[in-house]
Amino acid sequence: MIDATRQLRWYLGLGLLFVAFAPTFMMALLAAQSSAPPHSLVPVLVAGPINVVGFVIVVRGMVSSDPVLSARALKVGGVVIAVGVVLLYLLRAALVD
Repeated sequence: MIDATRQLRWYLGLGLLFVAFAPTFMMALLAAQSSAPPHSLVPVLVAGPINVVGFVIVVRGMVSSDPVLSARALKVGGVVIAVGVVLLYLLRAALVD
């Protein structure tokens, strides 16, 4: 049987992977600057692992052959990534002098 939602799952998954990776990478680059305060790495160290967990869940949802399990994994991964990104920005805003 042909899965009609396969392309949608892949595009949604790629979008979520970008949303998980880009802000974390951006904050890590900001923390790596020589003029950055010593506490600027804290948001990356706290929210980075949350985004990695969301990244793994989304990848599992993208490669799953069962559409129902795939949809559930993409939903859970999207929520975990959203929580990680919000936490990343909240911590960054709280720690900026």
